Amino acid sequence: MQSTKGLALEVRLSAYLDGEVSEAERKELEQLVARDDEARLLLEMLKAGNAFGNKAFEEFLHDPVPLSLVRRIKQGPGVNPKAERVVNAAPRQAKVRLWPRALAASIALLLVGSSTGYLIGRTSHDSAPSMNMAAARTWLDDIADYHRIYSRQTAEHLVEVPASGDARIESWLASSVGVNFSLPDLSARGLTFEGARLLVAGGKPVAQLMYKNEDGDVFAICFLKGKPGTPEGKMTESIRDDIAMISWQKGGASYVVVGPSADANLQQLADTVSTTI
Repeated sequence: MQSTKGLALEVRLSAYLDGEVSEAERKELEQLVARDDEARLLLEMLKAGNAFGNKAFEEFLHDPVPLSLVRRIKQGPGVNPKAERVVNAAPRQAKVRLWPRALAASIALLLVGSSTGYLIGRTSHDSAPSMNMAAARTWLDDIADYHRIYSRQTAEHLVEVPASGDARIESWLASSVGVNFSLPDLSARGLTFEGARLLVAGGKPVAQLMYKNEDGDVFAICFLKGKPGTPEGKMTESIRDDIAMISWQKGGASYVVVGPSADANLQQLADTVSTTI
């Protein structure tokens, strides 16, 4: 290990935190921190900066990925899941050239995360609220959490009101959520209606309609009353780990179709639901 003596104290303490100093220097720095308030404060800021940088990088790795990209990765090159047809794959030579770029990008991210840790630590110490800069959750995050739990339940626990009570499901959910709807018949897409639940997401009541396919995969249609004046937009695809979501705004309400990320027909399912619900 190289000696850090003669370098700035923050550099020496940073090397100490990374375990890159000799045993003699480690003891020297520990003694300095024990007797010097400024050194101790600097060390705490460096620790906070490292923790924040690691957390930010971890959140970056778990950011929602476009559903189309995930499907392309899972299905391999040359497949377009939306069109469900084979297209010409890129030449192998072009594919190989992507690896150096991907590697360089990964290294750059790691270097940026490490080098900015100290600066972030100083900023976070001066302004404590900045330590809570995690992205605000949306109702879709809550829906993903619910779906991850309920989709694994057995038949008797999958829904709150079974499909046999569909005559009252529409009136019950419409009055609870404030959104009038028609129960979509998705049998043509190989889905059987299992029943419904009433959830709370984003602080609002949410209707959840549950369906299953022949393989036992669970799909859900969720919707809540939108904010007045919310513009209607195009459908948005996102993914949370193994869960795929396609959401949109229509008629003063927000909708989302949820299913397995490996399903290649979720977009077509969302198109059907948007015109029939």
